[in-house]
Amino acid sequence: MKFIKISNFPQERIYVLLSEKYRKFLIEKSMKKLTCKNYFELSLWINKTFKTKFNGGDVKYWIEGKRGDKRTNKIHPKFMPLWLVQRLSKLNKEKIEGIQRNVISYRSGGSGLIINSPKLPIKVTPELDSIVIHLLGDGAAGDFTPSYTQKNKQPFDNFIEKLENCFGNFQKSIYFTQGKHQIKFPKAITDIISKHYSIISYRSHDSKIPNAILNRRDTKYKLACIASFIVDEGNIRDIIVLYSSNRILLSQIRQLVLDCGYNCTKIKLNKKANSYMFGLRNKDIEKFYNDLIKLSKEFSTCNLSFKDKDAKFILERRKNKNPKSSKITDKIILNILKKDSFSAKQISRLSGYAYCTILHHLEKLYKNKRITRKKNQDRIYLWKLCGILEKIKILD
Repeated sequence: MKFIKISNFPQERIYVLLSEKYRKFLIEKSMKKLTCKNYFELSLWINKTFKTKFNGGDVKYWIEGKRGDKRTNKIHPKFMPLWLVQRLSKLNKEKIEGIQRNVISYRSGGSGLIINSPKLPIKVTPELDSIVIHLLGDGAAGDFTPSYTQKNKQPFDNFIEKLENCFGNFQKSIYFTQGKHQIKFPKAITDIISKHYSIISYRSHDSKIPNAILNRRDTKYKLACIASFIVDEGNIRDIIVLYSSNRILLSQIRQLVLDCGYNCTKIKLNKKANSYMFGLRNKDIEKFYNDLIKLSKEFSTCNLSFKDKDAKFILERRKNKNPKSSKITDKIILNILKKDSFSAKQISRLSGYAYCTILHHLEKLYKNKRITRKKNQDRIYLWKLCGILEKIKILD
């Protein structure tokens, strides 16, 4: 397993808070090494050597690890630039492991959200790779506080757990607006990810899967990425279909699918949705699902989340032999609608029939004026019976 050490972090962006004993040791040892009489003289050496504008007060606050704000009477933690910590460590011939063990927290810049009790070094696991795919899917990152948005609470919580498993506890802002869950999390996370994976852009039309992921030999990592993409950008009905308006990105996801040994269709343009799509071959869905179950036993967050039941339905449906009689199928649908109004997907699940079969019969029954339909708030058709007499007839 590979690791991202603190020496691999983007030094110019990350600021760290060291343990009290270590930060005092590091600065005082540096002053002795440079024969500085006070904090001011150390700041002069730093400014002259690295062309910065620190002062003796900054050095004092770095040792104290905090600084009071006279305007608000609040105490704020005082973080040191990582690049300076590493230069002073090098000056004193201190090993990087020493810094790593003594980092209490870190952030991006001097005021970004903080990662507390960090996990260092960061393990490069299938979870970490899958976070990258989430960011390319329903995430947003760049020169701003990153975020992740999901309509469904389960994958939303799953994403947060992935971040905590990889980076440790962190400050976050969680919202629920316009029917969606959103989290804003430390920019330090995406700064580190961007550097390690050499990511240039997270924008929908410009993003690409990093070569570090594409060239993985261990297919567990690729499988975790496929699952993340399905959660964010996939659709599971009669088959598993993956969508994206970014053809290059989708072709890379397709390559991950092929690398894992699963057959799939070619990429096609979906003109109605103005995006590209491809699907996993049904004969390989069972292998894909079983492989994912095995992976989730090792990394519990690497799963299909709320779409898991849809994948299970496909596997169960393939075992059942439904009657081919059109009248029997119609009667089953009408009896389901006798209880309430349902979407085509819900009727498919309740009947055990394929979604495409149900949709075909619903259109026919609608044309014959035996059922009606109305779009809900998610713009999905809900189907219902036409009148009380229809309910009576179905009982026969």
